[in-house]
Amino acid sequence: MDLTHTRRRRLNLLYMFMLLGIVLGGAYGTAVGVLMEGTLGPHVLFHGTLRGCFTGLLVSGAIAAFELYVVEGANGLRRRPFWQLLAIKEVVYIGAILNGDWLGSALLGTPGDPGSGWNRITAITFFFSVGFALLINFVMEMSMLLGPGVLGNMLRGRYHRPRQERRLMVFFDMCGSTAIAEKIGDMAFHSLLNRFFVDLTEAVLAWGGVVHKYVGDEMIVTWALDSGGRNPAGAYAAVREAHRRFACQAERYRRDFGVSPDFRAVLHAGPVIAGEMGEVKREIVLLGDTVNTTAKIETVAKTLPGNIVASAEALAAAALPEGMTSRYLGSFPLPGKSAPVALYSITER
Repeated sequence: MDLTHTRRRRLNLLYMFMLLGIVLGGAYGTAVGVLMEGTLGPHVLFHGTLRGCFTGLLVSGAIAAFELYVVEGANGLRRRPFWQLLAIKEVVYIGAILNGDWLGSALLGTPGDPGSGWNRITAITFFFSVGFALLINFVMEMSMLLGPGVLGNMLRGRYHRPRQERRLMVFFDMCGSTAIAEKIGDMAFHSLLNRFFVDLTEAVLAWGGVVHKYVGDEMIVTWALDSGGRNPAGAYAAVREAHRRFACQAERYRRDFGVSPDFRAVLHAGPVIAGEMGEVKREIVLLGDTVNTTAKIETVAKTLPGNIVASAEALAAAALPEGMTSRYLGSFPLPGKSAPVALYSITER
């Protein structure tokens, strides 16, 4: 199976989930042992904890395989409506927990262990599995809907109050999207645009970028400049990798849609204000002159040669990776800006 960066990221998350399953299984096994024997002795600690860890490994392994190969497969459950996906996953998770518990009892059970069948311990496990599965599935699916890191930032309240950050912005804009939509129709264009964003996301995740939002046929991505995280030079590498990816996928796009899309990338850097916005629909919004300037550079870039245009601020924020070079295009006035902005064309050597 070809592990894309999107799936690899999810697989890493599920490995963490398996580790959590072992820890929680051990704790749960100990608690059940105490409930059965009424005391916390060496027997309970050894057998209960060992059985719990083993059961946790079985359960989390089964769930990880289900998520990777069934939910995220080529024709997987991810294509179903959200409520159907959540219901199916809930049933599978409960079944995995109950069967894992029964199998753990059969393999590592002790005299007096209730084993399989419906009994007091099974009832406790069932109600635990219902709550656990609902919580895990809700968190995972909400994280997918909001985007990587967004749910965690909201829960921690990181952006409850607006804060200033320095970021390298990249605007990916599909070239000739209006003509493409007119040629293939709106329904087909929706499918093409979705695949276009998925292919862009692969390159972005490979080089540590964060997808901020989609605006029409445009995807806005950022790299933090002052967090000590991934190297912001990955922005240039991500753009290069995305161009190579679309070149390799050109025939597939033409076969499926009759056209092969390309994109223009605009890079700019500077301070932004990040904060939660909205009441009925809440999201983390980026505001400020840096965002506005990037959008205005994008308009100018449509008249300039090359498909990668960067400002002097972007080049100062992160050095170009090996194999890429910049060519000065000139200083250009932008609407509402008092001073012109120096722009460069980025190409491979």
